[in-house]
Amino acid sequence: ADGYDETILPCDFKRTGQITDDDLFKIVVKDLPEGCKLTAIMDCCHSGTGLDLPFNYVQGRGWQCEEVPFHTRGDVQMFSGCEDDQCSADTVQNYQAGGAMTNAFLQALADNPMPLYPDFLAALHRNLNRKGHRQRPQLSSTQRFDLRDRVFHVTEGFVPNHNTTFGVPPGARRTKPVRRRKRRSGGMGLEGMMAAGMGVGILSAFMR
Repeated sequence: ADGYDETILPCDFKRTGQITDDDLFKIVVKDLPEGCKLTAIMDCCHSGTGLDLPFNYVQGRGWQCEEVPFHTRGDVQMFSGCEDDQCSADTVQNYQAGGAMTNAFLQALADNPMPLYPDFLAALHRNLNRKGHRQRPQLSSTQRFDLRDRVFHVTEGFVPNHNTTFGVPPGARRTKPVRRRKRRSGGMGLEGMMAAGMGVGILSAFMR
């Protein structure tokens, strides 16, 4: 981690404030039970540790644990558009605007719908490089697992819980100071925004 709070800026952020990675972790990740799987894709700038997950995969070094990890029971994996200190590029494909990493992600799955994790990550980086993008997508997770023996699928299967402690392990200490960006307060809050979004999604499903 870079010591900063990564944030998402909603369209009304000047009135309601920014949504931090701490907020997202607390509401989306923290209380997921074992057997529940969440695959998150954050194709936005400075999103490398956008969910504050405890394990980050580093090519050639495997899973690296955060200095002060918060362990949970669920299976959450996040693909970020870039590293914490990078920007995620926008692009146009088939006359439609979108994220460069999102397009590379979809193309990798179209070329191989059932890839092993190493093959999928390689294809993701290769697709971006072919378009001239320098951003490097990151993989983080709540659980360690062997990428070489696991097929990537957005919804199917889950990694059983292997964490022996939950929350912050006793004695974990941060050696680098945490640098937090100021946020504005007010508005309906993240819980309200998420509830409203879920309601719209459910209503849309019923109207189809």
